[in-house]
Amino acid sequence: MTDCIRHIASCFLGLALSVAFVAAPAIAQNAVADSGLFVTVPNPLTSDGYTRIKNRIDAARSKPEARPSVVIFDFNPNDKDANTPDVGPCYDLGDYIAKLTDIATVGYVHQKVTGHTVLPVLACKELVFGPKGVLGEIISTNEPVLTGYRANAYSDVIGQTRPAYLALVRKMFDKELPLRKGRKGNVDWFVDLRERDKLVKEKIEIADNAPLPLAPDGKLGLFTANQLREFGLNRRTIDSRRDLIDAYGLPPTVLREDPLAGKAVVGYRYVLRGPVDGGMKESMGRIIAEAIRNKGNVFFLQLECHGGDPQAARELAEKLIEFQQNDDGIRIIGFVPDGAPDTAAIIALGCSEIVMSKRKDASQNGDGPLEAELGDFDTNTGKLMMKENQEFWVTSLRELAERQGYPPLLIEGMLKKDGEILRVHKKSDRRVRRLMTDAEFQQDKDKGIAAEWVVEKSVKGKGQLLKLSATQAEELGLVRFTTDTREPNELYAKYGLDSSKVRDATPAWLDRFANFLKNPMVTVLLVVIGFTGLILELKVPGTTVPGIVAALCFILVFWAHTQFSGQVAVLAALLFIMGLILILMEVFVFPGFGVPGIVGVVLMLGALGLATVGTTDGGFPTTAVEWTRLGGKMGQYLFGMMGAVALSFTIARYLPNIPYANRMMLVPPGDKPTDETDINILPGAAQAASLLGAVGISMTVLRPAGTVRFGDEFVDVVTDGSYIPAGTRVQVFEVEGNRIVVKEV
Repeated sequence: MTDCIRHIASCFLGLALSVAFVAAPAIAQNAVADSGLFVTVPNPLTSDGYTRIKNRIDAARSKPEARPSVVIFDFNPNDKDANTPDVGPCYDLGDYIAKLTDIATVGYVHQKVTGHTVLPVLACKELVFGPKGVLGEIISTNEPVLTGYRANAYSDVIGQTRPAYLALVRKMFDKELPLRKGRKGNVDWFVDLRERDKLVKEKIEIADNAPLPLAPDGKLGLFTANQLREFGLNRRTIDSRRDLIDAYGLPPTVLREDPLAGKAVVGYRYVLRGPVDGGMKESMGRIIAEAIRNKGNVFFLQLECHGGDPQAARELAEKLIEFQQNDDGIRIIGFVPDGAPDTAAIIALGCSEIVMSKRKDASQNGDGPLEAELGDFDTNTGKLMMKENQEFWVTSLRELAERQGYPPLLIEGMLKKDGEILRVHKKSDRRVRRLMTDAEFQQDKDKGIAAEWVVEKSVKGKGQLLKLSATQAEELGLVRFTTDTREPNELYAKYGLDSSKVRDATPAWLDRFANFLKNPMVTVLLVVIGFTGLILELKVPGTTVPGIVAALCFILVFWAHTQFSGQVAVLAALLFIMGLILILMEVFVFPGFGVPGIVGVVLMLGALGLATVGTTDGGFPTTAVEWTRLGGKMGQYLFGMMGAVALSFTIARYLPNIPYANRMMLVPPGDKPTDETDINILPGAAQAASLLGAVGISMTVLRPAGTVRFGDEFVDVVTDGSYIPAGTRVQVFEVEGNRIVVKEV
């Protein structure tokens, strides 16, 4: 009887040890649902990376009100293989993880992990693998076996967490190790046949002398997720990071990691307004880079933008992610005080966290308090996105949301009307919640008694686009938290900052210059100067300054106002160039003011209008309001062009009499009047008609316009399209009003 009791007790003890070594965190899982940390381990791991991870976890543990009960370590950043050649930082992190006895630690391996990165993986209390997860080969096949302090590092760490697996781990860096399965009491134990004396001393029995099929002699250990499951190291296989946090009952917000890792906060703020375009993307890149150079590590981006180019918004979101992933570790907070429709919602997905206001000022909404909204794609921009390529945008924005730890199903619901989105919880544990489509829930429901999920509420009904209020977004894990006012002071306080210490991020000089050029008065002035220079270049041959000035003015107008990083920008530029070509053809090829000249003027005005008017969806005008604005801009530039014509003719009339300025006119040295006051320009149409058939000498190059001397008179003429050098005899063969056409004789 006593032996029987002793045997039963021994079985229970063995079972307890097995649970402690292999599946201890299974108990912790039920205590994890309230809080947790998600830590991405950099590859390769460095001492600086270890310090950041340690500081972040220590900072979280020091806050009793938000103390994490689980820390999940992702050892495959960006879903790529990981390998660290230096054992030092890996030992430091492994030893630190092993000593976190008051927290459940989970190592997540979803791609290949080799080298010394294996050490901190095995230090975690529980291992979870993705379908492609592979672990092992601490050294390469041709490297010598680890010895000395490097081998001892594994003995030290694995001895604390998984002593039964120490020989299996050593098989990963010693291919000659004869690995066998044994038992210590009632616990499975992996043994090294070369240590028989040690096995006897520790009372470990060898179950079978035959080599293990998964770890043959003479080969380094490299094991898949399924093989590690057979060994008892892989507790479960989970497809994605999102499924992983669902399995542990953690909110989606844990996937948005804090890149500061305990650093002192240096905050900057910037308000993003207007339609989104390629210029805004480039400008934001310069603004954030400047903040980083000034030691800023938290950037509050207040989103008051909408419309414009969705592709530019997607690229801006990518740029924000790049800034957060670099070594400087900036944290970008997207703040939505009123609403973030279409392109603003896309940009918000690129932020580290999103914060929304639950209230608008009375001045903003006369009906009283109203929560900010996120994700309204029932706009011109949103409709254009869905019309052009809905599947592309759904796939693209889902991928963006998944990378940032935002619920991708919510983003899909903002873009697609079909289907219903439900919030469900597990039958066995209400704390484990997730979102699923009605089709997915129906599949689970069809299992009958075996169904796992229970519906809590419908998040999005069929036939409608999802648009979330601040409260809904916070409840569903899309928003980190909300503020009670649209003013940002409360926002700063939540991040431990006084508003007086948050610095204003200012645009670079290039962006300030572009904003200056976008001023309507400045734009019109540039257009007037540009047309004046263009007309002078044609009116007064031989001058180059007006042409250069004209080109510079038009380039500045297009550069500052081209708000569309796509087809409309190209269209505007092509229309302008085509209009210019038609006007040149009118002057050089088809003398007279006919169809080419009129069409050319219209095309140039239309191009300027397209480049400067802007549309709500970043494309071609579609609404009556946008067409009206385009027409208004074209009329504005038409009046400017008319003023430019008058100004250019005035300048051309008096240019020969202006000291220094008259030097721009190329007059042959032998024929240049000695006394500039003696120049007599033909004044009117009556005298022009009297010159029909007259013969004179070209004083400037006629290309085709220029100046010809008839006796003592200097007359502005044009040719029939041919090029006539200076000093050539020419004859007037056609007169139209005060337009005199000559040919070489």
